[in-house]
Amino acid sequence: MKDEAKTQLKKIIGDYDEKLAELERLDKAKREAHAAFPARFVSLKTEIIQPAIQEIADMLNERGHVASVREQEDSSTAEGGVKSAAVSLRVVPKPFVLKATEVNAIAIEITFSANRAERKVAVSSTNTMINHGGTVGKRGEYEVDAVTGDVVTTHVIQTLSEAFGGPK
Repeated sequence: MKDEAKTQLKKIIGDYDEKLAELERLDKAKREAHAAFPARFVSLKTEIIQPAIQEIADMLNERGHVASVREQEDSSTAEGGVKSAAVSLRVVPKPFVLKATEVNAIAIEITFSANRAERKVAVSSTNTMINHGGTVGKRGEYEVDAVTGDVVTTHVIQTLSEAFGGPK
Protein backbone atom coordinates (compact mmCIF):
# COMPACT_ATOMS: atom_id res chain seq x y z
CA MET A 1 0.00 0.00 0.00
CA LYS A 2 1.30 3.44 -0.85
CA ASP A 3 2.25 5.84 1.91
CA GLU A 4 -0.45 8.26 0.80
CA ALA A 5 -3.13 5.56 1.09
CA LYS A 6 -1.79 4.50 4.52
CA THR A 7 -1.88 8.11 5.71
CA GLN A 8 -5.45 8.51 4.46
CA LEU A 9 -6.54 5.24 6.08
CA LYS A 10 -4.88 6.19 9.39
CA LYS A 11 -6.73 9.52 9.32
CA ILE A 12 -10.08 7.82 8.65
CA ILE A 13 -9.52 5.30 11.46
CA GLY A 14 -8.24 8.02 13.82
CA ASP A 15 -11.25 10.25 13.14
CA TYR A 16 -13.56 7.29 13.73
CA ASP A 17 -11.82 6.44 17.01
CA GLU A 18 -12.18 10.08 18.12
CA LYS A 19 -15.91 9.99 17.32
CA LEU A 20 -16.30 6.77 19.33
CA ALA A 21 -14.42 8.27 22.27
CA GLU A 22 -16.59 11.41 22.13
CA LEU A 23 -19.79 9.34 22.00
CA GLU A 24 -18.59 7.28 24.99
CA ARG A 25 -17.73 10.47 26.90
CA LEU A 26 -21.19 11.93 26.16
CA ASP A 27 -22.90 8.66 27.10
CA LYS A 28 -20.93 8.50 30.37
CA ALA A 29 -21.84 12.12 31.18
CA LYS A 30 -25.50 11.37 30.47
CA ARG A 31 -25.44 8.27 32.72
CA GLU A 32 -23.77 10.27 35.50
CA ALA A 33 -26.32 13.09 35.19
CA HIS A 34 -29.16 10.57 35.24
CA ALA A 35 -27.71 8.89 38.34
CA ALA A 36 -27.20 12.25 40.09
CA PHE A 37 -30.70 13.59 39.34
CA PRO A 38 -32.56 11.95 42.27
CA ALA A 39 -30.16 13.44 44.82
CA ARG A 40 -30.32 16.84 43.11
CA PHE A 41 -34.12 16.73 43.24
CA VAL A 42 -34.12 15.74 46.92
CA SER A 43 -31.85 18.69 47.67
CA LEU A 44 -34.07 21.04 45.62
CA LYS A 45 -37.18 19.69 47.33
CA THR A 46 -35.69 20.10 50.80
CA GLU A 47 -33.94 23.45 50.37
CA ILE A 48 -36.20 25.37 47.94
CA ILE A 49 -39.61 23.88 47.16
CA GLN A 50 -40.76 22.60 50.56
CA PRO A 51 -39.82 25.75 52.53
CA ALA A 52 -41.51 28.00 49.96
CA ILE A 53 -44.79 26.10 49.92
CA GLN A 54 -44.72 25.54 53.69
CA GLU A 55 -44.64 29.31 54.17
CA ILE A 56 -47.65 29.64 51.86
CA ALA A 57 -49.43 26.77 53.66
CA ASP A 58 -48.87 28.50 57.00
CA MET A 59 -50.38 31.74 55.67
CA LEU A 60 -53.40 29.88 54.27
CA ASN A 61 -53.93 27.98 57.55
CA GLU A 62 -53.80 31.26 59.50
CA ARG A 63 -56.67 32.53 57.30
CA GLY A 64 -58.91 29.50 57.95
CA HIS A 65 -58.07 27.30 54.97
CA VAL A 66 -56.71 23.79 55.44
CA ALA A 67 -53.35 23.62 53.71
CA SER A 68 -50.80 20.84 53.95
CA VAL A 69 -47.48 20.02 52.38
CA ARG A 70 -47.13 16.44 51.21
CA GLU A 71 -43.94 14.70 50.18
CA GLN A 72 -43.68 11.56 48.08
CA GLU A 73 -40.52 9.55 47.60
CA ASP A 74 -39.67 7.56 44.48
CA SER A 75 -41.49 4.24 44.66
CA SER A 76 -42.71 1.37 42.54
CA THR A 77 -46.41 0.62 42.50
CA ALA A 78 -48.07 -2.81 42.55
CA GLU A 79 -49.04 -2.31 38.91
CA GLY A 80 -45.38 -2.15 37.93
CA GLY A 81 -45.25 1.61 37.48
CA VAL A 82 -42.99 4.08 39.18
CA LYS A 83 -44.16 7.08 41.16
CA SER A 84 -41.75 9.96 41.01
CA ALA A 85 -40.55 11.88 44.01
CA ALA A 86 -42.68 14.96 44.52
CA VAL A 87 -43.76 17.63 46.93
CA SER A 88 -47.28 19.06 46.83
CA LEU A 89 -49.31 21.79 48.40
CA ARG A 90 -52.92 20.71 49.01
CA VAL A 91 -55.45 23.36 49.92
CA VAL A 92 -59.05 22.93 51.01
CA PRO A 93 -60.58 26.43 50.80
CA LYS A 94 -62.27 27.62 53.99
CA PRO A 95 -65.93 27.29 52.92
CA PHE A 96 -65.24 23.59 52.28
CA VAL A 97 -63.11 22.84 55.38
CA LEU A 98 -65.89 20.98 57.21
CA LYS A 99 -66.27 18.68 54.21
CA ALA A 100 -62.50 18.05 53.96
CA THR A 101 -62.88 14.49 55.26
CA GLU A 102 -65.11 13.56 52.31
CA VAL A 103 -63.55 11.43 49.59
CA ASN A 104 -64.31 14.02 46.90
CA ALA A 105 -63.58 17.12 48.95
CA ILE A 106 -63.09 20.38 47.10
CA ALA A 107 -59.33 20.78 46.91
CA ILE A 108 -56.58 22.54 45.06
CA GLU A 109 -53.23 20.84 44.68
CA ILE A 110 -50.02 21.97 43.04
CA THR A 111 -47.24 19.45 42.66
CA PHE A 112 -43.54 19.74 41.89
CA SER A 113 -42.34 16.30 40.79
CA ALA A 114 -39.17 14.72 39.49
CA ASN A 115 -39.31 13.76 35.82
CA ARG A 116 -36.42 11.30 35.90
CA ALA A 117 -36.55 10.46 32.20
CA GLU A 118 -36.01 14.10 31.22
CA ARG A 119 -34.11 15.06 34.40
CA LYS A 120 -36.48 17.96 34.90
CA VAL A 121 -38.92 19.21 37.50
CA ALA A 122 -42.53 19.04 36.33
CA VAL A 123 -45.13 21.40 37.79
CA SER A 124 -48.78 20.39 37.67
CA SER A 125 -52.00 21.32 39.37
CA THR A 126 -55.33 19.76 40.15
CA ASN A 127 -58.29 21.94 40.95
CA THR A 128 -61.68 20.48 41.71
CA MET A 129 -63.05 24.03 41.80
CA ILE A 130 -63.33 24.03 37.99
CA ASN A 131 -66.44 26.21 38.05
CA HIS A 132 -64.20 28.90 39.50
CA GLY A 133 -62.06 28.96 36.36
CA GLY A 134 -59.22 26.81 37.67
CA THR A 135 -57.08 24.57 35.54
CA VAL A 136 -55.96 20.97 35.71
CA GLY A 137 -52.78 19.53 34.32
CA LYS A 138 -49.22 20.39 33.54
CA ARG A 139 -48.14 23.95 34.26
CA GLY A 140 -44.49 23.75 33.25
CA GLU A 141 -41.23 21.89 33.30
CA TYR A 142 -37.85 23.19 34.47
CA GLU A 143 -34.22 22.24 34.67
CA VAL A 144 -33.31 21.59 38.32
CA ASP A 145 -31.08 24.67 38.48
CA ALA A 146 -33.89 26.88 37.14
CA VAL A 147 -36.28 26.15 40.02
CA THR A 148 -36.03 28.96 42.55
CA GLY A 149 -38.21 30.07 45.42
CA ASP A 150 -39.67 32.70 43.09
CA VAL A 151 -40.61 30.06 40.49
CA VAL A 152 -42.33 27.96 43.17
CA THR A 153 -44.15 30.95 44.66
CA THR A 154 -45.27 32.23 41.24
CA HIS A 155 -46.80 28.87 40.30
CA VAL A 156 -48.57 28.49 43.64
CA ILE A 157 -49.94 32.05 43.58
CA GLN A 158 -51.10 31.67 39.97
CA THR A 159 -52.84 28.37 40.78
CA LEU A 160 -54.54 29.80 43.87
CA SER A 161 -55.56 32.94 42.01
CA GLU A 162 -57.20 30.89 39.26
CA ALA A 163 -58.88 28.57 41.77
CA PHE A 164 -60.19 31.38 43.97
CA GLY A 165 -61.52 33.19 40.92
CA GLY A 166 -58.96 35.98 40.86
CA PRO A 167 -57.51 37.82 37.87
CA LYS A 168 -56.00 35.78 35.07
